[in-house]
This record gives sequence, structure tokens and C-alpha cells, in this order.
Amino acid sequence: MKHQAPRGTRDLLPGEIERWQWAEDRARQVLERYGYREIRTPMFEDFELYARTSGETSDVVQKEMYRFSDLGDRDLALRPEGTAGVCRAYLEHGLGGRTRLHRLWYLGPMFRYGRPQKGRYRQFSQIGAEVIGTPAPGADVEIIALFVDLFEAWGFRDLTVAVNSVGTPAIRAEYAGSLRRWLEPVRDRLSGDSQRRLEENPLRVLDTKDEGDRAAFAARTEPMPRLIDALDPETRAHWLAVLAGLDQLGIPYEIDHGLVRGLDYYTRTAFEVHDRSLGAQSALGGGGRYDGLIEDLGGPATPGVGFSIGLDRVVLMLEQRGIGPGAKAGGIFLAAMEGTRAALPALARELRREFSVECDLEARAFPAQMKAAGKSGARLLVLLGEEEWGRGEVVVKDLTSGEQRAVPRERLGDALRERLRGPLETPAR
Repeated sequence: MKHQAPRGTRDLLPGEIERWQWAEDRARQVLERYGYREIRTPMFEDFELYARTSGETSDVVQKEMYRFSDLGDRDLALRPEGTAGVCRAYLEHGLGGRTRLHRLWYLGPMFRYGRPQKGRYRQFSQIGAEVIGTPAPGADVEIIALFVDLFEAWGFRDLTVAVNSVGTPAIRAEYAGSLRRWLEPVRDRLSGDSQRRLEENPLRVLDTKDEGDRAAFAARTEPMPRLIDALDPETRAHWLAVLAGLDQLGIPYEIDHGLVRGLDYYTRTAFEVHDRSLGAQSALGGGGRYDGLIEDLGGPATPGVGFSIGLDRVVLMLEQRGIGPGAKAGGIFLAAMEGTRAALPALARELRREFSVECDLEARAFPAQMKAAGKSGARLLVLLGEEEWGRGEVVVKDLTSGEQRAVPRERLGDALRERLRGPLETPAR
């Protein structure tokens, strides 16, 4: 073929898009019940926005960003994540002046130049939520509970939260020195990327997926220094309050001392949610607190906490587990004879104000229309027979049972409602 979807992207076709729509609808319902309001931001922003928020040394900025100059020679980038754009919009439109606390959510495509693999793409869909305006640990607990409840609405069970505190920038700077000293004896065994990160930002070394790096960590007989041991009293109190809140909600958690997340704007709470039944690739997504992010963008000191979830992987797991929308009840197929064909478009339009209706567009013979009706999945056939039409009637046939009867045209809507009454969808798992 001359043209194909670019590497790392894909088309979502009828037959598979329904599971996406089901997952998105379930998520909207949960988010609305939590009182979150949707926000939509551009798919590209100034490159500097992401460089400033994600961190110059992060993989997102150094290896994965789709960066380009437009015809006006502006330095832009396709968005690799959603939080930076939400915070920019919060600041630009003065949302902090309208009310102190904002619960926001977003859904849309993100872009990162990575190695494509099953469930991971260069253009991927992400859903996320943010609480902006409060430093209270209750906001951290709520955002984690919302994350877990989203996955439970999708049919996941027995999830575990991995949680850590990454402290404040001052605490991390002090901890970075301790971590660098701990890693120095195995520096030569680290990958090139980790050796570079050791100089630029030692915490990024903990993000490595390299097996050689992991082996080097394990070779150290002295325990790795822990960030939570470096917390100041205020940050420690916040950390303990978050854990107590999770205990109160009965949300299982594990303290993961190596969890630092991949973006530099996180402060205090950082978390990931895991489905341990998935094995090594158990992480479903995560998030954390970013109390300095809006201030870094030129605004007042404004605390915030949020998460993001990659929907591509979610939908893949839903498909593998057979979770999703039930089969939709069939709609209506209109068929006409030679003498009634001219009346069909107007009747179809009238019925489509309420019902799902298909009809023939090619003036095909009646047998061809009946064959199309069978393939359409319609539950009812409405036949505009010439004799019946002349008497002011149509024939309504149940394509499952074969039962049919003539119905006055003025009562057609009532007859269709009666036959289609009941659940429009079979229950979803």
C-alpha cells in the first residue's frame, strides 16, 4: 500500500471502538460522581512548558518528545502528558481567582516517541484527574481512591497501591547526595543512561528498567538510602496522614522506596496502582503531588495532586478478560417495494428521531433488502408493502421470532416502542 498509519499509531475500527466507548463512559460516570469537571487543552503547547515541568533530564524531554517548529518558527511540542497543559490553563484563565479548589479531569491523545509494543503506542490515549488548590493529605487520598474506583468500574479487582514520598526539592537535593554516594561503588556497572543520570539527577537512576542496573543495585551489601528517612517533620506528617487515610478506606498499599515517578515536578506523595496478576508488567498507571508546578510556570504557590491512566493498555486488558459492553439490542431495518420506495427516506428520517434505523440506499430489489436486513443485526423489519401502504399500514416483522403484523402508520411509533421495550443492552460483565 502507498499509505499506512505511521509506526506507533493505529486505527480504531467499528467492532473495537465500542469497548473504548464503554470504558470512557464508565470513567465519566465515576468522575462525575466524585464531582470532577472536564477540561480540554490543546494537543500541542510551547516546548518550554514541557521542558520546564517534566524536567530537562527526564526521558520525556530528552528522548520522547515530538518537538517541531511551525511556520512562524515557534518552538512547539505535541503533548506527552496532560498535567502541564491543565496547569497552564488553570493559570492562564485565572481559575484560582474563581474558587479556591478545582477538581478537573481530561481525556485525549498524548504523544511520545518510544518503541512501539503491544498496548504501548507513540500516539496513545490518556485519562487523568487533578485536584488543584489544597495541600491537604485528604486530596491525595481522594485522588488515589478515585484511581482505584475507576479500575473497579472497569471490572478490575484486588488492586494494590504502591506509594512513596519524594519529599520536597530541598529534601530531594539532600537525598540525591546520599544516593550518589551509595551508587558510586557500582558506577561502572551501570548503563550509559544511568551513569549520565547519576551526574544530572540521581533519582532518575531509580526509574531504570535496565536489568544490568537492577543487578548492580542488588550487588550493594549496604541498604539503599530511603527518601522517607530524609523527610522533614512537616512532610513526614503529611506522609503518615496519607497512609492513615488509605487505611481508613481499606485500600491496600505497599511502600515502594524506589518509586520516584518519571517527571521532575512531583513532590511528597507519589503512587502507582498495580494488578499483581499481570506479573512483571503490573503497573496500571500512577500519579502524585506537584505543589511547585504552577509556581514554576509563573503563578502563585498553588498545591496540586493528580494521576494519569493509559487507556490503550486498559482496553487491551479488558479485551483479554472479556470485559466490555454487552451486545446491543438490534434496531430497525426499513424495506420498500417498487411502488413505496419514494416514501422510504421521509419515514426513515422521522423514525430516526427516536430509533436506530437502517435502510437501503441503492434501490435494490426486495430479496436483496431482506438479505441486508438479516446481516444488519436489526431486531425488527418495517416493510412498506404496496397494498398495506395503500391502506395506510406497514408490516412490522420480528426478525428473531418471525412474527409479523400490519400496523396503522399513525401507530407505528407506539408499536415499535412496545416491541423494543426492555433493556437496550445485555448486561456488561
